[in-house]
Order: sequence, then structure tokens, then C-alpha cells
Amino acid sequence: MKKEFITMRIKESAARVQNSEVTAVRVKDITRKGVRVYQDGKIGIAGVVGDAPEDVLLQGAMQNLNAGIAYPYPLTQNLKDHRCYNEQPMSSQELLEQAEGVLQILQKDYPDFAFSESISSIEQIVQMRNSEGLDLEYKDAVFALSLILKERATANLFDGALFCLTRNFDPDKFWDFNRSFLEAYRNKVELPEGDVLPVFMWDLSVLQSFLGRALHGERFARGSSLFSGKLGEQLFAEKVTIELNRDPATRIKPFFDTEGVVIPNDRLALVENGRLTAVLADKKTADTYGLAHTGAATGDYDDPPTIDGAHGGSLSFKTDSEDIAAVLQGRPAVFALLCSGGDFTADGSFATPVQVSFLFDGERLVGKLPEFAVRSNLFRMLGEDYIGTFENTGLYFGEIQTQLQGYYMTIVR
Repeated sequence: MKKEFITMRIKESAARVQNSEVTAVRVKDITRKGVRVYQDGKIGIAGVVGDAPEDVLLQGAMQNLNAGIAYPYPLTQNLKDHRCYNEQPMSSQELLEQAEGVLQILQKDYPDFAFSESISSIEQIVQMRNSEGLDLEYKDAVFALSLILKERATANLFDGALFCLTRNFDPDKFWDFNRSFLEAYRNKVELPEGDVLPVFMWDLSVLQSFLGRALHGERFARGSSLFSGKLGEQLFAEKVTIELNRDPATRIKPFFDTEGVVIPNDRLALVENGRLTAVLADKKTADTYGLAHTGAATGDYDDPPTIDGAHGGSLSFKTDSEDIAAVLQGRPAVFALLCSGGDFTADGSFATPVQVSFLFDGERLVGKLPEFAVRSNLFRMLGEDYIGTFENTGLYFGEIQTQLQGYYMTIVR
């Protein structure tokens, strides 16, 4: 009988913010443990929230072999890799001091705004080992600021937000950007003329989610993906490369999947230079449909591994362009900060309201724009209307979310 052990621990200190003041501090420390056993092509799983003895979980997993869940795939073997991405996590006291420091400046210098939501520090450890010589460990810690902004003079529920996600919070960098950011909120401007404008986004979650579904190996193999039958074909502009990304330097997640697979250099191109080269496949999907195994398993600590892709959280774009201002050549652009309520249809058509956006010259935010909407299509966004994926060197949201992506899009006023 083969055995596998998963341990996940998250420690979080969170300062709850209401009306620009800390109203509460919550501290939590949660451990989750899972055990898998493998015998005769079957898998049994047991899990618990808390620090339960492994022997107890092993007994439960062995009993659950009777459920008959098939898993005839080889375990990852003989691999040890321990990584820590932040040696100095922020303590609860440091978090409170930093939160109060930020809020004091907001209260004093920006009394026309009210800020709410949370400022938190999060530590996590994910460990995975098995009886076949697998021994993986991921340690990390981040500071996360997410404050909803409301202009006191409006009746709106919210008018914008401040964001920062970083391993080492630097107040000077934060204020160097956010003072100009908040001044841009105060400066109300009109949309530039034209039915089509260059639009830049930093939150690519809706696009990544749709691409995750389109690149889902099982959907691809069964013909229900937008990309089915197009392996090897040119889908997008030549400079577009979309990767399965397990590099914790750019994401706050382990460098291994839930089957203990570590891909070389933590990245694997699925679309390379615009051409579809691979899809997301875990061990089961690769074996069932004859696809290349790409290390794309997901699942909770107490679930069987399954294929990643439903939410696109493991996908990213390779940076392919430099200097937004040089590309724009003086043409006004839009930076879209918050777009809620939009989505892609099955054929790739895209539309979304843009609740919070700014006039953007490629280097700085000039002023806040009124609400509007945008329309496009996946193949145009990443094809003839694609401007590029740029390192975000001017708009500081922390050192982790560091890209801006631009397209020419139809504006609906």
C-alpha cells in the first residue's frame, strides 16, 4: 500500500477597516491535513481540519478504499524540493502598526474619501510527501491591502479601491503611487472621442478563467472546448504566449500541483507565439485521452486530484512588450481598474461594464473617467486588436501582480 500526506497551514492576521478606521483585528491559525492511500488501482482519502494524528487519518483513508474510486496512475517519486519565498513574515503587531499608519494618512490627507474592508498579513505552508520518496514544501507570507473607496459626497456604495499585494510592504513605494492615484480620483475627466480606444487591464481573472475552460484537457478532448481540434494551429498574434504558471514569484500558490508534479522552471507554454501547443492535463486526463501530461492537477487536501482549469488561476501571459507610452505615441488610453459583471460567451465574444477607470497616458493616471462598457472578442483581443502584455512599472499594486495587458476595444458609452 502506498501512502501520501498533505498538510496545509494558514495563519492570518486581518485588520477590519470601516470608515477609515480599524474596527477589529482577527487572528486565525488553521491547519488542514489529508492522507491518501493507494492499493490495487484505487484511492482512499481522509482529511481533517486540525492537527490530527496521521495514524488516525490513515485508518480513515484505508476504510475509504471501499468507495472504489479508481486511480491507477503512478505516484510522483524521488523528488525533494523545499522553498521559502519570505523569510520575514509580518507579525500581528507589525500589521496593526502598518494598517494604522496607512489609515492615519488617509484620514488626514484624504478626508473626502471613506475607506473600508481589510488589511491583512497571511502566512502559508503547504507540504506534500509520500512513501515513494516525494518531499515538497512551500512557505510564503504576504501583506494584502484591499480597501474599498467611497467618495463621501456621493450616494454610491463604492467609487473605487486601493490595492497592494506584496511580500515586503514598502510604505514609501505605496505612497509614491497612491498619492497620485487618489489625486486622479479627484480629477474627473471625460472619455476620449472615438468608438474604439486602447484599454489596459491589470485584473485578467475573467480572461484567465475563460482560457482555463478552453484549455481544459477533458473539454478539449471531448469536443466541447472553443479550441477543440486546433492543436498546432495559430490562434492568436505571434507574440502571445500563455503559460501554465506555478512560479510563486508571480503568484501566491505552491510550485507543485496536487499530484506532486513540479514542471521545469515552474512554467509550461500552452500557447506559444500564438500557436496552441498543449492543453491542461493531469495524470488521468493525459492517460484517458492520450494527451501530453502538463502537471495540471488541482483539488482540495481531502479530495481526489482532478484537472485544473475551471478558474484559470494557474494561467499567465508571458511579458512580450515594453514601454506603453512609446506604443501609444501620445494617443489617450483607458486604464480599467474595476470591471464587474462581464464575461465571455461560448464563442469568445466579450462584454463588460467598466465601473472604475482612468484616463491613462502610458505612464501615469490623468483623471477618473465616467462609467461605460467595452465589447470585443477573444480572438480579436489576442489577435489583430492586441497591444501587448507589459511589465507594470508605473502603477504600483505591489510586487506580485506586475503586468498590464492592452487591447483596442469597442467603447459603449
